[in-house]
Amino acid sequence: MPKIKSETRLMIETARLYYEHNFSQQQIANKLGISRPGISRLLQKARETGIVKIDIIDPGAKGTELEAKLKKKYNLKDVIIVPNENEDNNTIKQRLGKSAVAYLNRLIKDNMIIGVSWGTTMLQVAKHIQARPTLGVTIVQLNGGVTRAEYDTHASEVAQKMGEKYRAVPFLLPLPAIVDNINVKNAILSDKNIAHTLNLGKQAEVIVFTIGKFDYESVLVKANYFDQNEVDILIKNGAVADVCSRIIDNKGNISSEDLNNRTIGIELKDIKEKPFSIAVAGGKDKLKAIKAALKGKFFNVLITDELVASQLN
Repeated sequence: MPKIKSETRLMIETARLYYEHNFSQQQIANKLGISRPGISRLLQKARETGIVKIDIIDPGAKGTELEAKLKKKYNLKDVIIVPNENEDNNTIKQRLGKSAVAYLNRLIKDNMIIGVSWGTTMLQVAKHIQARPTLGVTIVQLNGGVTRAEYDTHASEVAQKMGEKYRAVPFLLPLPAIVDNINVKNAILSDKNIAHTLNLGKQAEVIVFTIGKFDYESVLVKANYFDQNEVDILIKNGAVADVCSRIIDNKGNISSEDLNNRTIGIELKDIKEKPFSIAVAGGKDKLKAIKAALKGKFFNVLITDELVASQLN
């Protein structure tokens, strides 16, 4: 393949930042060290030369420089980075959600099974989907999310919204993420409808989930799944993150086998085997969690923000 000229490479990177990652022209100018009028001219030339049509055409298929570096460093299929100039978490989650939908729309095809987790980041994914009828698509909830408190995990809402937007059949898990003992879990899993839903999650070609931090302010703690002593012990043993409600330490290992055995949802080993395992997570408070999930190799596509990405580089 002939070497791409530097101006062409610059046009591609500018176009991706502007059209796919929602950077403003001024943000791109600051990032690339080019004047704002210069960015405008690059975008115009990208359209005139055919690099930008309905989609952005990247002859090198490398993405931006930072995305390319992270893909290579962590052996990922794709990395998508959205802007973050110390903005609030809700703004970052909206950008992550929009970019995740754009990526998912490139993958979705008829008769596909798509697995999804829950949480406020995943809710933004569901909200940003534009109505797009599909044929034979199934949306399946990957992990239980019914809480013991008033805290809303948006567990069923995410799968239902995605099902509505894609005109797909949603399969829900109206269950707790974690139960008191293994006997309770086995009794729940003996139900044929629940077993069927979990099996659909195992069959999914594409899964989309967020990575949660684990500390005293984490979603699972707020949802009242643990008492104070349990949280103390988990943190003391190195727990830093949850992946589909599975608690892992900073090396990407399960923090507690007993807890893992009481968790209802897709297994981590099954997450690793997906053709497309898409993690959507950002914000500096999730940096440790994302690093832990990277060490565990639980995803092959990462959609995150610029500040987190710079710390991963």
